[in-house]
Formats: sequence, C-alpha cells, structure tokens
Amino acid sequence: MESVKTVFYRPSSQRQASVLIIDKSRMPRIELLGGTKTVGRDYPTADSDIRLDSSIVSRHHGEFFYNESDRNFYYIDKNSTNGTYINGKKLEPFDANGSAPYRLNDGDIIRIDKRTLNNPYPESVLMIYSRTFSPNDKWIPYNLSGKNSITIGRDEQSALRLKDIMASRQHAVLSNFGGTWMVYDQNSRNGVSVNGVEINGNAQVFDHDIIKIANTTMILWGSTLFYNTVSDNSPGGSLSVHIVKKKIGKKILLKDIDFEAQKGDFVLILGGSGAGKTTLVNAILGESKADGKIILNGLDLYANFKKMKSQIGIVPQFLNLWLNDTVRNTLLDKARLKLGKDYSTADINKHVDDVLNKVGIKAHENKLISQLSGGQKKKASVASQLIGFQQVFICDEPDSGLDAASRIQQMEILKDISEDGKIVMVITHEPDDAFSLFTKVVVIAKSSVDNAGHLAFYGDVPGALDFFGVNRLQEIMIEINPPYEGGKGRADHYIEKYNNMVRRR
Repeated sequence: MESVKTVFYRPSSQRQASVLIIDKSRMPRIELLGGTKTVGRDYPTADSDIRLDSSIVSRHHGEFFYNESDRNFYYIDKNSTNGTYINGKKLEPFDANGSAPYRLNDGDIIRIDKRTLNNPYPESVLMIYSRTFSPNDKWIPYNLSGKNSITIGRDEQSALRLKDIMASRQHAVLSNFGGTWMVYDQNSRNGVSVNGVEINGNAQVFDHDIIKIANTTMILWGSTLFYNTVSDNSPGGSLSVHIVKKKIGKKILLKDIDFEAQKGDFVLILGGSGAGKTTLVNAILGESKADGKIILNGLDLYANFKKMKSQIGIVPQFLNLWLNDTVRNTLLDKARLKLGKDYSTADINKHVDDVLNKVGIKAHENKLISQLSGGQKKKASVASQLIGFQQVFICDEPDSGLDAASRIQQMEILKDISEDGKIVMVITHEPDDAFSLFTKVVVIAKSSVDNAGHLAFYGDVPGALDFFGVNRLQEIMIEINPPYEGGKGRADHYIEKYNNMVRRR
C-alpha cells in the first residue's frame, strides 16, 4: 500500500522579533518586526514603517528585513546622513543602496547619533533588537535625580527591587561620582553586563548605555533609568550557535554550524554515529570551545563563561545521582549548591516542590534514588538540572531504556519545560515517538569530503520531512548514514542542498 505522509499544522517559519526604541519622546516603545520594515524620520508626510522622532534621522534611514532562506533578521543603513552604529561600530556604505546587510543577534544595540557614543547628541536614537521583548512588557522609569547611589536586587530593602528570580538579593550598586556613573557587581551569581559585555567587578556607565542584570534590561537615559519587568517563570531567551569549525589537533570535527533557537523551542538533534552530535553539545555547553560564538540572550558564552556556564545544563544519558539518598534530599542538596546563600530555606523548599511537581515525581520524593523505576530515575535526573534555573537544557537520550509509553511521557515533560520559557534540545534514537512535539530539527551529517560534521538541515519538522523527502524522522538517518551503517550515503547531497538553500536570497 502506498505510504501517506502525516498532515499536521505547520507554523510559520518567520520568528518573532522586535526592537525596543527610545527617541526624543524619551519613552521606550516596542515595534514588532516582520517581513521588511523601513526606518526613517517622523514628519507629516513620512512613509516609513518605523518612524523616529529625531532631527538627525534621515527620511529613509535604514530598514529591517527577514531572510526566509536562513531565517534571520538583518538591518541595512540606507546611506543615511548620520549613519547607524551596531554594537558600537558604524555600518559602512557598501553600494548605492546602502550598507551590507548586518545579521542581527538577540541583544544587538543599534544607535543613531552624530556625536561620540559616550557623549550622545540630545536627539540621538537607541534601538535594541530582541527575541524576548514583548509589546506587553512594562518599562518602568526610575528617577536618578539627586541620588548618589542606589542598590539593585531582589531584596526587599533594595532601592530598585527586581522581581527576577535569577537576580541576586544584593546584585549590584549604581553610584554617581561627580556626574560619572559606575556600576558595581556585588559578587552576584549571574553577573552584570554593560552593552553586552560582562563586567569584572565594576564599570563606567555612560548615557544611553544598557545594563543587563539576569533577565532585566536597564537603560540609562539622562537622569532616568528605564527597566523592564520580567516574569519569574519565563527566564529564557535565545541561543545562537555560530561554529566556524571545531578541531582536535589537526582534525576538523565540525564545520559551518549556524542556527538559532528561542525560548519555548523543543529542538531535536539528529545525526549518525561519528557525525558530531556530542562535539556539538560540548561546544554549546562551553566545555570544549569551538572556533565561533555561542550567544545566549545576547551575551557571548565563551567570553563570559565563568558567570554563564550555569545557565546551560545537560541531562546525561546515564544516571549520575547518589543512589542512597532520597529524591527530595538530592534536589535540596543540588539547590543549596546551585542557588547558594542568596536564597532562603523557604525559597529553596518551595522551588524544590515546584520542580518535583513539574517533572511528576512529587509522590516519590521520600524514596531513595535506587528504589525508583527507570522512568522515575530519568525524571529525577531532569529535576536535578531544572533546580538551578538553567535557561537551556540539553538531554542526551533521556528516553533510552524506557518502554514506548514512558518514552512519550518523558518527552512530554521536556516539552512542558520548554513551554515554561526554556530551550530544550534532545538527542534521541526514537524521534518519531514525539515528532509532533518538536518545534525545530537540527540535522548533522558527516561529509565524505573533509570527514567533518556539517549542518544538513535546520528548520521545523514538516520542513525536515519535505527537505529529505521522507515520511518519518527516523528515515532521515537512512538518507544521510553511509551504506556500511545501513544508509543511502547521501550526506554530501543534503549538505550541499541545504547550503544552496541558505545562500539563496
């Protein structure tokens, strides 16, 4: 009988993104991006999609556009009078149409100014490209006039109190010395960054600079500090993987791996034996750095590894928990270690209860780990990572050794975790058990040309089935695996096909 492909809803490939804007109006606002949106000065007959209240903005200053082939947003400066700066660097003219397209990453800072960035023009414009800002976000002004110093943190005594579970109780201090602002990290757990760069102890903050504390974004604008409110249960953001190559000695293991996931994504990683799945995971974890960048919520993981390493967790294939301890005590120990003194006993107990309920093992909290079934042990392993507020979870065969029903249940739990605002990435040999749960698929294939793992596909599940011309995810492995592993040996074909698709404009 002729096989029939399963038909189900295919979401739009276009990713949600936005820019936060502050111009002469001095109030932050959010503009959603989609397709192509032109940027220009606001005046009575203006025809730009995004209109900026500033005399130094050209009538047709720039444009944002979405590239379907590589699923990224870009910005072009249209040879404007005063130009556009991105992350402190001015875009240079490329041709008569404007600058070369600049691919945007979460947290990129876009400035329009006619003076130095540390001494902004009164009508300068600030824009922040974001994967996490929402039009419903509240941006709160904090008046700094007459203040020499303010404390920032979760503590009720902080002058600026953050309702952000990842912020420390006493996280930072912002002080003014004769008109010069300085920010001091108070040995916080998750650090402080200024303009996307993690500070080492303290740093000077200039007008229009961006301070990031955990999930809270702060903007110094004259005598006002704007900051956004964040939800405690949605601390995720975006993960951008840009690997040029990964070598051990002279041998290249991975090459040209480029993809991005957002909070809520449940990502399947597919690849044959020796294709580089484990190498990719270690590069994302930062345990074995690659040539390239891993950008988490706008910050470079490699450059800020000490503070950021705890934000990406791995659930290993094999159990690594102490067998002669109870489930609850195991999580309490993990919580005390990962959260430290910054969280009270009541905070920790509540968080442990939340995690136990989330993964479905609250009823077994007083059992020894050794007394749990195989499926319950897998859940305990997931819980031990979830306890630390990680934003990215990488799960290496979390369903191995389980029966079909338990495999599906395990994947549903991981899907729920992703929907809580995390990014969950899974390696599994039974992908079709949960094919309808995955939002994205990463396929790594080993090239016969250089014996390195290359990206052979990145997109949604329906797109993967269409791209490889198969009915099931498992059949992708047959397409790319070599004949000696029971495959058709077409890895090079699909690597080239995907590269051509990405290059196509």
